Amino acid sequence: MLGATTPLKLDGVVMTELTISSLPIGSLKPYDRNARTHSAKQIAQIAARIKAFGFNNAVLIDKNNGIIAGHGRVEAARLLGHTTVPCVTLEHLSEAQKRAYILFAIRQVPRHG
Repeated sequence: MLGATTPLKLDGVVMTELTISSLPIGSLKPYDRNARTHSAKQIAQIAARIKAFGFNNAVLIDKNNGIIAGHGRVEAARLLGHTTVPCVTLEHLSEAQKRAYILFAIRQVPRHG
């Protein structure tokens, strides 16, 4: 874990300390303009991966519990009967940065559904 007095730098950029928290699924708010959808088949595939390997990729959320990335993982966890999911709150992002990150995340994975 990074200490406040010894920030990690990568290529001269100060990295933000991130904490993983387990939050109730019901407290998370889907991004209302989410351009990416997941088919039932894709949700089932994500659920199968979570069941086989564990929940190893935390959901990214904003300070208001709005989902930035991980809508499919949340739905898959719900399908498996989970009541909580691991989350990382990206409090350091401005609204413009958050929107840009959401668009970046959408473009990284092929569209489904």
